[in-house]
Amino acid sequence: MKQPKEKTAEEAYAALADRCAKAELCPADAQRLLLRWKVAPEEGERIVARLTAEKFLDEERYAMAFVRDKLNFSGWGARKISDALYRKRIPAPVIARAMEQTDPAGMREKLETALRRKMKTVRADGPRQLRDKLIRFGASRGFGLEEVIETVGRLVNDPEED
Repeated sequence: MKQPKEKTAEEAYAALADRCAKAELCPADAQRLLLRWKVAPEEGERIVARLTAEKFLDEERYAMAFVRDKLNFSGWGARKISDALYRKRIPAPVIARAMEQTDPAGMREKLETALRRKMKTVRADGPRQLRDKLIRFGASRGFGLEEVIETVGRLVNDPEED
């Protein structure tokens, strides 16, 4: 694996500003890149503060974009999305505001669509094994366990309903 080139503080700032102009980054991602580029920690903090002041980095904007992308393109459930934001050190109030844009009815629809698609490809010896595999799949996608169990129960009992 190719080692990332060490960067000076100004090179790191320019590289991060360029990257932020193309795609949303959170401060934790920026810090991780600065560490890879071997920028001194105190210098890195100054760079992140400058990028935040200049609105290149914005936790709220990042969280909103992250939630939209994971809902629309990855098919993740609310739990998986909020956990991922937490791991990126986004504050809980910001996560809560970003999660307000989720539509519970739309989430149920996405879950059902994903489970129907998975049902066509899963190999199971019987309805019990099919049910268990679908529940694990739905839970791994970050949907609530109760919602997954209810939806799987409905689908396994009446799989032809479209």
